Amino acid sequence: MSRTQRKGGNTSPIKKYLQFSGSTGLFSYYDKEQKERVELEELEIIVLDVRASITGFDATSKAQITSNLIAETGTEILKVSSWKDGKSRDIAEGLYKDIKDKVKTAGGKFTTNVICLCDVTGDGLEVCNLQFQGSSLNGWINFVDTLDRGGEYDNVITISKGALSKLDGKKFSAVTEKEEKDLDAKLKKNPRAPRPIWFYVLDFETAELTDEQVDIATEADEELQEYFQGSASPSKSNDTEEEQEEKVQTKPADDEEEEKDDLPF
Repeated sequence: MSRTQRKGGNTSPIKKYLQFSGSTGLFSYYDKEQKERVELEELEIIVLDVRASITGFDATSKAQITSNLIAETGTEILKVSSWKDGKSRDIAEGLYKDIKDKVKTAGGKFTTNVICLCDVTGDGLEVCNLQFQGSSLNGWINFVDTLDRGGEYDNVITISKGALSKLDGKKFSAVTEKEEKDLDAKLKKNPRAPRPIWFYVLDFETAELTDEQVDIATEADEELQEYFQGSASPSKSNDTEEEQEEKVQTKPADDEEEEKDDLPF
């Protein structure tokens, strides 16, 4: 689902790829000029579109895993490949349900791409791709479920670090102060003692879009949809080599990501 639907175009308007780390509770993006990741404590976004893809890390070949972006996982084809030193290798192609096991074996993970307007540098709004996996993806899904249908498009959404949490069965629960103190005491006695898998969840706040923000978002989404229509074939990529390189400037997933990777389809 998208804010608008238009045709044509093949130059990606996405300027930055953003991630959330459950281990630190921070967002980050890769600065191409400084050649380093920049961390952010919170993001304020206006959603343009939400798409699915595969991202990850192939531990065997030490290569990053990427795919095309699709709107419907049940009907659209994913083309998954690994990328290293400017060269790509095909991993799988097909509907997500059909290639899921092969993708996971290779190190790929289902990823939700929240394509949005965001000011991450203080220089004004630009189109960014905020990628969620594992527990952060689960947090996003739960948040959207609290809104009216399509409500993620009707609000400015502020996302920040939530509570330090753990996976309790299939639910997330906050880590207690006693649990934190007990772990500190345990590690003081034995720094190599096993650590539990704890992670920060996402916290969301919303504010209704103004008419001016709606106009700005609509114009940006028209350009975005032109790009997607021009890139419709899953067997080709219209990204430049520089765009591909920025896509793969990502770290392997946090340990907590392993705990919440599967989706119910």
